[in-house]
Amino acid sequence: MTATLIEYATKGLNNLEFHTQPWLQSLSFSSVSTLLILSCIPPLHVPVRDLLRPTVVYHVERGLLRVHQAQRFENWLLTILFDLSSRTVSVPFYVTFLPSLIWSGEAELGTRLVLLMGLCLYVGNAMKDLISAPRPFGSEYKGNKVRLIGGSELEANVNAQEYGLPSSHTMNSLCLNFFVVHYLLDKNLVPSEWALAMYLGTAVWVAWIGLARVYMGLHTPIDIGAGALLGTLVLVFYLAVDERYERWILSDRLAILWQALASIIFLRLHPKPLRHTPSYEFTTSFGGVCWGLVVGMSRQHLMYRRNKPGQFVQIIQSRAGVIALLQRVTLGFVLVIVMKQLSKQVVVTFLPLVYKMVPVDLRKLWQPPLHSLKPPKHEGIPVDEDGQSWDVSVTARFISYASIGWTVVDLAPFMFQVLGFSIPHGPS
Repeated sequence: MTATLIEYATKGLNNLEFHTQPWLQSLSFSSVSTLLILSCIPPLHVPVRDLLRPTVVYHVERGLLRVHQAQRFENWLLTILFDLSSRTVSVPFYVTFLPSLIWSGEAELGTRLVLLMGLCLYVGNAMKDLISAPRPFGSEYKGNKVRLIGGSELEANVNAQEYGLPSSHTMNSLCLNFFVVHYLLDKNLVPSEWALAMYLGTAVWVAWIGLARVYMGLHTPIDIGAGALLGTLVLVFYLAVDERYERWILSDRLAILWQALASIIFLRLHPKPLRHTPSYEFTTSFGGVCWGLVVGMSRQHLMYRRNKPGQFVQIIQSRAGVIALLQRVTLGFVLVIVMKQLSKQVVVTFLPLVYKMVPVDLRKLWQPPLHSLKPPKHEGIPVDEDGQSWDVSVTARFISYASIGWTVVDLAPFMFQVLGFSIPHGPS
């Protein structure tokens, strides 16, 4: 009986593509569009925050009970497991995993994941700064202070300074992992009979990540629920447009300019939080990576049109393939490090000189929605912790990270070809 039910569920899951259902697509499109509108119309930011924040804060305070209960199970093994799990949804993980995926013959999957993560980060961080809901750690529950358990130095000093709702780890983990499963099944890279097990396993993994964030004192249940809901809506939205979006990038010569214009508009209209957080800087960095990716894909459109999914498995079946893969990954990361440092030095040197030639009144028309961390040199132009104008700092960050995206999909593949780092297929 159980086997029959599992077989029936598997067949149903294989034959029914949930993301193509009209009602779900309509819901995701309307929801994501509404979120983008709310985050991109500055006059609505304060009224929406005043409307939503009290309710969210109320549920965050009620959720402190669940955080306290989770932290009562604290032990060294659980802390290590939850900490390591959380690192799979972190900037260092993305920086190593996604480029390696692209260089290992899975360029289509890798580039689509980067663009999906860019959308996730913008929506998630815009909602964080719009609502400005507190995180649980540091709060008191019945005389006991919620602690930050585990976590790297980056987690404690940077990520934890963001606002709490929605949980980016839950949202990004859901989008990335479910998209990978969908891609593998859609391209027939795994047997369709595995669909049920893979989707259920992914759901369990996302729930585990959510539990980890509660245990570590970084989120309450409402943050996790909001992250799961937003992640689902963004994922369905992206699945409906990803192939058309990729075709547009590879075929339209103006895609580079349109992507740059969209990046500028969305960054300028991003909600300004109640206090300074690193969310906007994260969004700027990944937005830059996505634009650099679009530039590289547009230039290397023939290579990406010829890309065949599933090459990685063929590559690692031969010793020569593994050696070539290691050569590509090693050289690729060297190029990324060099280009990021080089581009950073160039823009940091010349960009302030360029901005000085722009009249202050004109610069005030485009200022990032950030708090001034030091007394500003000019009224209306906020500065960062180093005293640098935020418009200069943000532009420099965007350009330097764009060099990373371009290097990964354009410069690195070109150098692989020049140096003969081809990737042979099949067993040797």
